[in-house]
Amino acid sequence: MIDSAAPHAGIELDVIDLSQSDRISPARKNFRQDSQEIDYKIFVKDILKKILTNDAFLSFSVQIRDVNKILKMKYSSANDIAGVILKDVALTTKLLKLVNSSFYGQFSNKGISTISEAMIILGTEEIKLAAANLKIYELMQDITNIKILKKKTLKALQRSIIARQIAIDENLKDAETIQISAMLYDFGEYLVALFSPEVFINIEILVDEKNLSREQASKSVIGISYSELGRFVASKWNLPSCVIYVMRPVTNPEMGKNTLSSEDVQRYICSFSNELCSLESSREGEYIGREIVKISAAYKNRLGIPASKSVELLKMSWNKIIKHASILKIDIKKG
Repeated sequence: MIDSAAPHAGIELDVIDLSQSDRISPARKNFRQDSQEIDYKIFVKDILKKILTNDAFLSFSVQIRDVNKILKMKYSSANDIAGVILKDVALTTKLLKLVNSSFYGQFSNKGISTISEAMIILGTEEIKLAAANLKIYELMQDITNIKILKKKTLKALQRSIIARQIAIDENLKDAETIQISAMLYDFGEYLVALFSPEVFINIEILVDEKNLSREQASKSVIGISYSELGRFVASKWNLPSCVIYVMRPVTNPEMGKNTLSSEDVQRYICSFSNELCSLESSREGEYIGREIVKISAAYKNRLGIPASKSVELLKMSWNKIIKHASILKIDIKKG
């Protein structure tokens, strides 16, 4: 697990376990043999360079420090946390609108007018995480300039809503990181699509032609998986180690829930939410129904969420997005 308290200077690829990255998988050997193989270290350096030279993303990197500061204020007073949130007027305004809407539930007929009042009614941790999650979503949305990235940003929001609801339903302890981890779950894929679209397309081709997962295909093409890239960049921003750990994809579908740590349960919830949100909504209902049944069955031993509940989670999350589209600056028609 990454120590988020330690500074990350330079390209520290050993921060994440990349011991297998130098091995070329069979899929990679069979993929575009006439093209030059990608050196993953050079590729990651190039991504980081683009982050530092892209004005919009550089602003993201600077503002993520505010998110990080909010997340790390675990033992701070409500006033201290409120002070950090209140420095961002736009965030405060949007957060209060969401708190007073059905997004977080209706708590007062008179409405909630201050962040401090929201913390008393909803809880300090709830408001802290809502602010951090909303900030990350807004930053990702502002950077997005092509349809596929807008779709990914919307998917990230929906995934975080579903993961949060499951955590609430399961009454999970120490589940404070799940919204952020779910939001950033496919951040590596987002980065490649934004900064290296030609590589992203090659990975998509490999997914289709070789029937690989995106984790397998990205590692085959780049030499580092989407997840490893996303977690590495998150570590460069010094996000809490628990957030980065939960961003790790699930690899053992047979593992039972009773053998999992609390952080691993959160990993499974994020993975489950990601699979639900990855269903292609343009497909016919019968196909989607079959896929939901398959996903629910695959996670039965780990989460025990039936297909009927999975359908409810999808409907609930999408209804929230539609109902609060104006507050969240979402164009549903384009989304």
